[in-house]
Amino acid sequence: MTASTLDAYLNTLAAAGGEPLRAGAAEIVRALAGAAAKIRNTINQGALGAAFAGSRGASNADGDLQRDLDVHADDVFLDAVRVAPVALYGSEELEHPVILDRGAALALAIDPLDG
Repeated sequence: MTASTLDAYLNTLAAAGGEPLRAGAAEIVRALAGAAAKIRNTINQGALGAAFAGSRGASNADGDLQRDLDVHADDVFLDAVRVAPVALYGSEELEHPVILDRGAALALAIDPLDG
């Protein structure tokens, strides 16, 4: 079995069959992977990073205590998919979905930090 990079796999997926949804899904995954790397860098800073400063004192949509790192991760993912073909961005950290592109065919539901 040969190893492949995520980028190479996504390029193959996007090119297969000329389906716009495949290409859109590949673009979204690529944006999410870049955002995940940024969040990893923040987490690697540990307690020295600003995102670990504390909790917000509020609850998210699931009733969990919202922490600064949760909100930071949500902001990073939301910013990343603004350039991808995403119609709606729904997050555990947000009370309502965010409309990004009414003409896009795909929506994203995410729990930004926990999966």
